[in-house]
Formats: sequence, structure tokens, C-alpha cells
Amino acid sequence: MKQMLKRVCLNFIILSCVGCATIVRDSNQTIPVRSNVEGVDVKIVNQYGTTVYQSKTPTMVNLKTSTSGYFSPAKYTLYASKPGYQTYITPINWHISAWYIIGNFGFGGLIGWLIVDPLTGKLYYLDEEININMTPSNGYIQNGGYYY
Repeated sequence: MKQMLKRVCLNFIILSCVGCATIVRDSNQTIPVRSNVEGVDVKIVNQYGTTVYQSKTPTMVNLKTSTSGYFSPAKYTLYASKPGYQTYITPINWHISAWYIIGNFGFGGLIGWLIVDPLTGKLYYLDEEININMTPSNGYIQNGGYYY
């Protein structure tokens, strides 16, 4: 009986030190990038201005969801271009996971909310998919993406 009580207590301590989003989410995310026109040049730049990905549509990109630091979501901008079409620029938005908000009620508690999930960055996720709507050269704004 004492051995079982020790195991239960040990499991409780271990689970108390883990954030729920850290258990469920990964720190990288694969995102499909599609466009209404085949073969669009895609470039993704991080918040520091460094190009982290380049390819043509359709493609799949694997991005980090957070940067090193406490409560630091990764921020990216996507640039899409093709001759005869306007350049399309849009942010790749980050979101806070429901696992972080709701899951820590059951598992991580304050340790999960304030320490584990914010330090691992696994409380964030990025847009689930990116759909680029290329427009022939004539200039207007659509769906939060800007055409130049």
C-alpha cells in the first residue's frame, strides 16, 4: 500500500510540473501553402528579416511556433510573386492553443500557465493553412493580404 501511495504521489508531482500544451503540441508546425495559380514563388521571412523558407506553390512549410524566450510567439510574413501578377504579402498569424487555456485547469495549473508552456513556446500555433489568391496586375486589397 505504501509503495502504491508513493507512485501516486510521484505521478502527481511529475504531472504538476508539466504544462498541458507542452504535452499535446509540438514546437514546429507543418503548414500547407496553396495558390489559385500554379507555381507561385513563395518566400517566408521571420520577425528578424531572415528568409526562413523559399519554394513554389503548392508546398508544405515547417515553421517554429515560438522563438527563444518567455511568452515569445514566432512571427512570419509571407511574400508571393509571379510574373504578370501582383505581389501578395500577408502575415502568418499566431494563436494561443486551447490546450494552454483550458488544459492547464486539469493538468499544469499555475506551473503550466506561467512557467512550462511559456518557456517551451508550445502554447502557440500558427495559421493551419495558407491560401494565396493571386490577382493579375491591377491593384487592390483582399482578405488581409496586400497586393502591390
